[in-house]
Amino acid sequence: MKRDYIIRKHSTDEAIPYDLLLLADETKEAIDKYISTCTIFTLVHRITNEIVGVMAVKQINSDTVELKNIAITAQYQAQGLGSDMLSFLKSHAQEENLLQIWVGTADVGFQQHRFYMRNGFEMNHIRHNFFIENYADPIIENGLQMKHMLVFAYRLKTNTD
Repeated sequence: MKRDYIIRKHSTDEAIPYDLLLLADETKEAIDKYISTCTIFTLVHRITNEIVGVMAVKQINSDTVELKNIAITAQYQAQGLGSDMLSFLKSHAQEENLLQIWVGTADVGFQQHRFYMRNGFEMNHIRHNFFIENYADPIIENGLQMKHMLVFAYRLKTNTD
C-alpha cells in the first residue's frame, strides 16, 4: 500500500460514497440492489482525508465473497491503487479463512478483464444476459452492447495447498 493512503472499513453511519460507486456501476438503482448486503471499504488519503477509492464486498457463502464494486477517483487511477485495494481484499479474505473471491464484469469490459487477470483472477463462469435483464436501457462500452457478465475468481491459498 502506498504510504499516503489507508484502507478502512466504511462506517454504517457514514454516507454511502455513491459518486465513487457510480464510476463502476451504471445506476444508483443497480447499486441499491446490493449495497445494503455489502461491507464497504474505502481508500483514504492520509493527509487530506479524502476518499479516493471504494470497494463493496458481499459474502456469497461460507467460503466465497464477491467484489460487487471497486472504483478509484479518476485523478488517482493508473497509480496501482486498485491493485493495492485488491491486495488488501485478498489479505482480508485470507484472514477470514475464505477460499475464493469472485468479481463480475461486462463481457465487453476488456480493460477490466486485463486488470483482474493481472491481479491473479481467472475466468470462472458467465452470467448470461445479465446486463440485458438487469438494466432498463442498453449499456454500450468499447462500442459494443453489454450483454453477459463474466465472473472471474481468485483462489486463496489454504493450509492444504
